[in-house]
Amino acid sequence: RELDAGGDIKIVYAVGPVIMMKTVADLTRTYGVATMVSLNPIMVDGTGMCGSCRVNIAGKTRFACVDGPDFDAHEVDFNELISRLSLYKDKEEEASRAPHKCRCL
Repeated sequence: RELDAGGDIKIVYAVGPVIMMKTVADLTRTYGVATMVSLNPIMVDGTGMCGSCRVNIAGKTRFACVDGPDFDAHEVDFNELISRLSLYKDKEEEASRAPHKCRCL
């Protein structure tokens, strides 16, 4: 509404589910508003060595654990990120149904 009313928004910060950040990026792109997102892909070692947090930013491979987690939303390949995040979905669902000694889930 603010943008439609001619509001002067310089930058938007989006943090949350990837699909929400993608939607925000798509919206702000149409208005030419700079947008930053904070990505939280799967991370294992926090050094970039394992590559699990790999993201495609402006056509280049970056690692959220060392190069981010904040990136220009208009340069993020959200479709690839969404695909990578669903890679272990079956295993995650299976693990959530399994009986656990630890009930932290």
